[in-house]
Amino acid sequence: KFQIPQRLYGRETEVRTLLATFDKAAKGEVEYLLVSGYSGVGKSVLVHEIHKPIVGQKGYFIDGKFDQFQRDVPYSAFVQAFESLVRQLLSEPDEHLAAWKNRLLAALGANGQIIIDLIPAVEIIIGPQPPVQELGPTEAQNRFFITFKNFIQVFAQQEHPLVIFLDDLQWSDIPTLKLIKYLLDASDLGYLLLIGAYRHNEVEAGHPLRSSLEEIEKNRPLHQLFLEPLAEAHVSRLVAETVHSDVETVAPLSALIFAKTQGNPFFVNALLKSLYQEGGFNFLGDEGRWVWNLEKINLMGVTDNVVEFMIRQVRKLPPETQRALQLAACIGNHFDLQTLALIDELTLTATGEALLPAINEGIIVP
Repeated sequence: KFQIPQRLYGRETEVRTLLATFDKAAKGEVEYLLVSGYSGVGKSVLVHEIHKPIVGQKGYFIDGKFDQFQRDVPYSAFVQAFESLVRQLLSEPDEHLAAWKNRLLAALGANGQIIIDLIPAVEIIIGPQPPVQELGPTEAQNRFFITFKNFIQVFAQQEHPLVIFLDDLQWSDIPTLKLIKYLLDASDLGYLLLIGAYRHNEVEAGHPLRSSLEEIEKNRPLHQLFLEPLAEAHVSRLVAETVHSDVETVAPLSALIFAKTQGNPFFVNALLKSLYQEGGFNFLGDEGRWVWNLEKINLMGVTDNVVEFMIRQVRKLPPETQRALQLAACIGNHFDLQTLALIDELTLTATGEALLPAINEGIIVP
């Protein structure tokens, strides 16, 4: 079976930095760590690598992703992150849910409806709440920040520190950036690690995120991790372990893959899958090993432009899958099957079957 190893290569130092920063948060600090780099360099994969160690220390790890075409929706990534946490709480036994209800009601006081307006599922835990008093824009924002901080405090505790990962921060809205600064400045908040990932090449001078980071840096040092593409040695190891061979044997193949991808991890994985699907690799059952035809691979005319390559990959999908992807993209980077089926005027089963080829290719992650 042709299978690319699902582990990180060449990121040992970065993983240690992430875990060390979490340890500081677990001791009562509020930490803010930024991971930057080009698209496809593995920012999200790196951050998710610490998910298991954090859960192993009884921490909560939640994540949300900003959408390029929904920048007018305030706090969208925070909402995604806490929606997943609330769903997790709703699966707990009744006695645990009752305890969460008491903690939330005590923390939110008369402002529970503010959180329900943002994350409707919270109402299932705390029940209907009275409407809040109308205030002017500045006062309303201050009240929201205080209420949201109190909401976070319920989960960010010594017995279970909280990690919030906000992906694609370059597309964040200005209210979110203001909220992040408020949380970092709050003296009564602890046991919290905020991780933000962004494409540094899309954050020029004057960009709201750049301005926000400069403002934050006036009061606290910023922890930044810049991810470089993989070195050729790391690509060689990945290729060698994929085909269960040694680095010397795969050297000509890995050199070709590195030349095409320049060490971009997403492109390396996608290219290897494509070469296999197009017959570039064969398994010799009698000898129990993989072989490849460099001459044939070269004749495939593989582009070294990742965007052009991905367009080709999408165009290979069945027409019904391409249509489903087009409609899903209109919804956003997160969507549910029921909404997509409604838009596509298909049954849930038919919609799921249309998406399956894209899921198998890793274009969609369920």
